[in-house]
Amino acid sequence: MKKLFKKISFFIVLVLAVNLLFQTGFTKTANAATSYTYYIKSTANLYSSTKSNAKKLKSIPVNTKLTTASAKKDKMYKVKFDGKTGYVYASKLSTKLTNVTLYTKDNANLYDNTSYKQKKLISVPVNAKLATQSVIGSKMYKVSYEGKTGYIYASKLATKKVSKVPFGKTVRIGNFTVKIDKPINEYGESYLFDGNNSYIALPITITNYGARDYVGWLTEGYVNNKYYDVFDNWYFAVEYEDEELEGYEMLSKGKSLNGYITLKMSKGKNLEFVYTDGYDNFITFYGKN
Repeated sequence: MKKLFKKISFFIVLVLAVNLLFQTGFTKTANAATSYTYYIKSTANLYSSTKSNAKKLKSIPVNTKLTTASAKKDKMYKVKFDGKTGYVYASKLSTKLTNVTLYTKDNANLYDNTSYKQKKLISVPVNAKLATQSVIGSKMYKVSYEGKTGYIYASKLATKKVSKVPFGKTVRIGNFTVKIDKPINEYGESYLFDGNNSYIALPITITNYGARDYVGWLTEGYVNNKYYDVFDNWYFAVEYEDEELEGYEMLSKGKSLNGYITLKMSKGKNLEFVYTDGYDNFITFYGKN
């Protein structure tokens, strides 16, 4: 009888042990199954608790990936970020990455990767509109430009377009890129002007990346901060790569216009010239001749 009792007791203990292990494993599996992945959709803060007087631990940038086991109905989720555990408001999270719009604030390059062995894919002009899903604050962002996808340094980007650039920069304006180079000072008699004059030549290159369209023009100028009537003082000479151009006004996709703008001008002036593509897009080129 004692042997039978011992056998029954051992069997009961064994059953309980197996049941306990099963429940523990099930609990772990259940916990793993309730883990959710989110991305920061607007700059958020990591707090020490869910209380109203909670201490701010860190700022979390857009598109940072976070995981949580908190219930979806909770107002704040418990997460771990940059070595610290805290709470973030659910309203700051999304199940998808956010497209962030940025603009190049200087001439930049698009590279094939982020390593020191990176190769340049394409040049990117000032004011090119780009979209990224990279974590904001990274050293380089993944973007696409003119059919190529690669990486661009964050130091070359801004959240808004620039309104002025120095002579020599290439700028994206609508479907065109425009570069007005540094002024060349000329002196003496010219077939462009009567008599002996001082004048400048502004080398210009315009390339069309969109449908065949009219090229832009200089709408106004300023010399030593005073208004300068560009239209009464300039001559525009060009060399064309596009034989289909109607006169000098239209440019086909992928084609470039190269030439120069000549203006009556003595040396040593502070210059500003405003260029437009004709669609309410403007950029000012500036410098000294």
